[in-house]
Formats: sequence, C-alpha cells, structure tokens
Amino acid sequence: MLGLLPKVDSASHFQAGLLLAQSGAYSAAAQQFGIARRSSKDSYLAGYNQALAYLRAGNYQAAIDTANELLNQGHETAELADVAATAYLKSGHTQEAYNALRLATQLNPKDEDAYVDLCLITLDRDRYDQGLQIASIGLSHLPHSSRLRLQRGVLHAMKGQFVQAQADFESAAELAPADPSPLIALGVVAIQTGNLDVALKDLRAAVRKHPDNYAAQYWLSQALLRAGAVPGSREGDEAKAALEASVRLNPNYWHARADLGKVMLDRGEIDPAIVELRKAAELNPKATEPLYLLAQAYRRKGDEPRAQELTSRVAQMQAEDREALSRSVLKGLGHAATGAPDAAKAHP
Repeated sequence: MLGLLPKVDSASHFQAGLLLAQSGAYSAAAQQFGIARRSSKDSYLAGYNQALAYLRAGNYQAAIDTANELLNQGHETAELADVAATAYLKSGHTQEAYNALRLATQLNPKDEDAYVDLCLITLDRDRYDQGLQIASIGLSHLPHSSRLRLQRGVLHAMKGQFVQAQADFESAAELAPADPSPLIALGVVAIQTGNLDVALKDLRAAVRKHPDNYAAQYWLSQALLRAGAVPGSREGDEAKAALEASVRLNPNYWHARADLGKVMLDRGEIDPAIVELRKAAELNPKATEPLYLLAQAYRRKGDEPRAQELTSRVAQMQAEDREALSRSVLKGLGHAATGAPDAAKAHP
C-alpha cells in the first residue's frame, strides 16, 4: 500500500513514517520520511524525523549524514545537533559527538541533555576541570537541574573535592527526591572519606525511599560491613538482607554476589556461598575476589585439590582495586542521568 502512494504526496508519506516509527519499524520509517522530505514544504521536519528514525534503527552513519546535511542547509537547531551527537557517540566518534553537543548548547543554552552528555564525555576522558566548567555553565542557565548538580558532584568527587561534591549531591537530592542517585552518591563519598555514620544515614534513607534500587541496597551493605557488622548481629543480618535484595534486583551485578558469598561464608553457610561465588566468577572471570573466596569455601568443604587450583589462578591475576570500584560507581551514577533524543513523533 505504501508503494501506491504518489511520490509527491509528502503528507501521506510523512504520516506513514510516523505510523511505522510508532510501530518500531524505524528503517522503513526513515525511508518514508526521506520521500516526504523531497517534496515537503517543511523539509526540516521530515528530515529531522528521518535522522531520528535512522538513529533508532541503529543506522548511525545514515543518521549522522542526514543530520549534517540539514545543518549545512541552514537548519541549525539544538535538537538536530543532539541527534547527530547521539549517533556519533554510539558509533564511537567521541570528539565529533563533543563538537555536536557544544553546538547544541550554543544553539540552545537551556539544552540540559547536551550539558549532561558533555559532562559524561569529560568524565570518561578524565578531563574533570573541563567537565566542571561545562557543568557550571549549564547550571548558570539551568540552576534547578538536579542532573547537572549530580554531574558536577561526580566531577568534584573524581578530583577528591569531597566537600564540594557533597554540597552538589545534597542539592541534587533536594531538587529530585524521586531520584536515588544523589543519595547513593552521598553514601559512596561518605564511605570514601571514612564517614561511616553519615554513609549509613544516607544509604538507609536511599533504601527506605528506593527499596527496589539494587545499587542503594549494595552500598548500604558496604557501609554496614565497613562499620564492623559481624555475623549474628543486627547489623550483620541487615547487611546480608541488603546483599540478598541487591542480587534479587540485579542478578548480574557480580559485586553483590561476591560479597553475599563472603557474608555467607563468614556465617558458615558454605554451600549457598559456593553458589553465589561461582556465579560471581562467571559474571566477571577477570575478578580475583570471587575466586579467592571460592577457594576458601572449597577448602572448608575439604576439597583441597579444587581449592589449590583456584589459589594458583588467583596468584596469577591482578587483585582488584576496591577504591577503583567506588570511583567507577560514581561515574556510573553520572551515566544514569543521561538523556536521549525523543522518539520520532508528530509535530503539529
């Protein structure tokens, strides 16, 4: 039926593109938007949706080509630059994405997504000063942006500026009480700085408000264990329950499985510990901690050959840097705040 539509009937091809996009047939939608674009009086609208449909279809080069063609024709809009930036990022062209995002912020100084994505690029490149500058510029235009407060807090934390990081995380938590990331970030920073009482307060609050967040549960367990929770104590039971919740909420988070296995091992629950530690080792074969603990579990079961085999493997592997985990988690919380261009939709 689409083939029967006259090529010059741009309105019908545009509507066909919208229907196909709403059905998830993005490649076909891009084709219809492209036909509509050739004869439409509003070539930008059809072209933007074409670029967006290519992006949704995973055809990043076509999305980039379409977006750049429109930009070069004088259609300089922030939303189009955002589409180009997302396609560049997904295709691994980070510098080009950075340039497109800078263009987006110039075209629309209130483009929150663009500032957030720029911060993430600087975060991944360890260019923290540059990221702080971008976040501060964004906040000068969007002072109530919880996402930018969170990004700036993460960047401060990466530089070891924990006082400034705490202030930004607290502000982000006030601005977005439904977002668990700022409270978790506060707890992680408190753990890093040895303020375990503060960490417990913040992370318990995070778990109360967001019981279905695996990261909040995991980091509560870390604060409890680092504060000296022992098997059989109220805090020890709380730590185990938090780890079990974290595993239930995200079965693929190997850190929670490894720590749950360790807690079980400390409680004498050898067989359940082996189950968790095996799964943690499967999820991350490069991690030494699950293997080391698994060797201990097998040794306690009397399986010395298997324990020795694992011990030998651990000796050949580099030990995991626990501090690096905290830093990577903070970066991950920053990434959780990313946005993406809206899906192709009708424009009146």
